[in-house]
Amino acid sequence: MSETDRAPRRTGRGIKIALAVSLALNLLVAGLVAGAMLAHGGRGDAPAIRMLGLGPFALALPREGRDEVRERLAEGMTGLRAERARIGSSLGQVRRALLAEPFDREAAARALAASRDAAAALQAGGHAALLDTLAGMSLDERERVADRLGRALRHAPGSGDRPPRD
Repeated sequence: MSETDRAPRRTGRGIKIALAVSLALNLLVAGLVAGAMLAHGGRGDAPAIRMLGLGPFALALPREGRDEVRERLAEGMTGLRAERARIGSSLGQVRRALLAEPFDREAAARALAASRDAAAALQAGGHAALLDTLAGMSLDERERVADRLGRALRHAPGSGDRPPRD
């Protein structure tokens, strides 16, 4: 038996990178789906506030405010579904690029850019719904939201607007 017959086969660097990216994308999609289902008890209504880049506001808004944001999002559900479908399509394109030999970096980059653009559009829709909701609140209600937001920010890493500790 020769030296090369006994040596374990090495997996190429490109394959390792492709597998890592594939795993990361699969976990991202699974997390988005699981988060949406947990946030809505499996119902097919508007996406959770946290999925649209509004995480701290999920804690800061009163239940009525969160419900109003969800209602506003539900009104624009067709656009939201289209953006979510764009993300799914983009991830499929990334998967195909991962399986190409050699790895199709340009196709993967284009697909990831399209996914990023769709995610930004989803986030912009969430921000618009939030701003519309906040604009309809009284000063007292906004002060309560600001207070709860400040408490939530105390635990946020890198928050430059942390209120002083009491």
